[in-house]
Amino acid sequence: MMSKMDEVFRKVLNDRDIFDTLYDTHARKLIPKLFEGDSWKELGRLFNEGRKDEFIEKIDSRIREIENQERRARGWRRDKINELKQRAEWLKSAFDNKPNLLKNLFENLEWYGLVKCKLPRSMEDYGKVIERYDILIVEQYFVDKIKRASYPQNRALEKILEYVKELHTAGISPEEIAYLVRKIDSLAKYWEVIE
Repeated sequence: MMSKMDEVFRKVLNDRDIFDTLYDTHARKLIPKLFEGDSWKELGRLFNEGRKDEFIEKIDSRIREIENQERRARGWRRDKINELKQRAEWLKSAFDNKPNLLKNLFENLEWYGLVKCKLPRSMEDYGKVIERYDILIVEQYFVDKIKRASYPQNRALEKILEYVKELHTAGISPEEIAYLVRKIDSLAKYWEVIE
């Protein structure tokens, strides 16, 4: 059974209001995800069953699909598509070279691709408040910051506040909650763990 902290950690990683793929302002659309939903689960199943050839073919097929959709991409978008291709290569090499890390990705993520964290650059002050003050003060601090932030940052902070309250209600220590909150913005690197 998963601990409450692990459960919330997994929810945070998969919360699209906190972490999502990159948005291309010029093309006015998201950079495609490498895998999501059922296709990500299927890739995980192939990995768990040790079906390497099918695993690699599924990744190669998805890259071909993205290349066909994005053949006219230029500049920044083209660079991001190339980064997606690199991530695909990481997945393929991780099958043999980093199976435990790859297994961890399949267990914790609901999608895979390029990621952006929508939270402020540093969550240090939020962690300090969580450690030092009662939950009512913590809530007021978050609410004040949410009111001052613009979309999508305000939405991400609202979600973090909900997770903080959930952990507090579950009896998790303020120090543990503060540690998680301080590190949330750095979790975007989680998608790169198999580099």
